[in-house]
Amino acid sequence: MTEHEKQHEFVSLVKAHERLILKVCSMYSSCRWGDLQDRYQEAVCALWKAYDSYRGESKISTWIYAVCRYTMINLMRQHKDGDCVVSLEDINEPAADSADNALLDELREALSKLPPQDRDLFVMWMEGFKNDEIAQVLDLKVGTVAVRLTRLKMRLRKMMKRETHGGKL
Repeated sequence: MTEHEKQHEFVSLVKAHERLILKVCSMYSSCRWGDLQDRYQEAVCALWKAYDSYRGESKISTWIYAVCRYTMINLMRQHKDGDCVVSLEDINEPAADSADNALLDELREALSKLPPQDRDLFVMWMEGFKNDEIAQVLDLKVGTVAVRLTRLKMRLRKMMKRETHGGKL
């Protein structure tokens, strides 16, 4: 493969997975859109540097998630800035009716209160990753992923129920 072909393939890959990259970056970004754009650029650069290391042992989306996640964690350590979920409304999501939007807003609010490792777990599950893929990225056992997901879903349900019903279960 020529360098030009490799670059073309990489650009196509980034475009195809742009939403996933943005979601990972948003979990580790300040609340300003400019910060998210900076993090996105850092993630794309890290993906390019690591592109030759992808061996095809996992789905490409799993590899992308892992590279982006480690890049964002390293940036947080370097800059010592807080992590705050950016509203994903800015990230070209498909249009939904107002009831769906309200539910998504409620879920986003609940997710913003979780520690980053729980957000990683839940977002990966929502993106359709299998438990073994999540385990691989987060360096956990598959059984641990299943247990944490079950507990996390229950916790989110309680959080959302409290917010919806004025703090009462």
